[in-house]
Amino acid sequence: MSTIKTGKLIPRRPEKKMTTSSYVMIIGIIAFFVMTGILFQHVVITNKNTEIRSLQSTLEEAVQVNDSKEGQLVTNMNLQSIEAQARGYGMTEPVQDQYRREVITNKKDTSLMSDSEIVKSWFENLF
Repeated sequence: MSTIKTGKLIPRRPEKKMTTSSYVMIIGIIAFFVMTGILFQHVVITNKNTEIRSLQSTLEEAVQVNDSKEGQLVTNMNLQSIEAQARGYGMTEPVQDQYRREVITNKKDTSLMSDSEIVKSWFENLF
């Protein structure tokens, strides 16, 4: 046989009501997370911007090298066509007697003006 206890009823706790400070606290927490998300988004955008600038500078350098190489190629092709046309007109390689050798001697550069006169004339030319 089972016995059923008829004991005291446990009183219900009164429901807690939200106060104004609770609402302010919840709004503050939500605002904190929203601002953190915005800040994180700003960091991501800044990193992408830095990467884009780096890639743009690399692209500009590659374009400059490409233009330089293309110019060299066009110049080389033009020189070859000019040489072919000149050979058609009878151009030949020079023989040993046609070469001329130049000898360059080093001369000391003697300036007619002293350093103080150079500075003085530069200063006078400034005004």
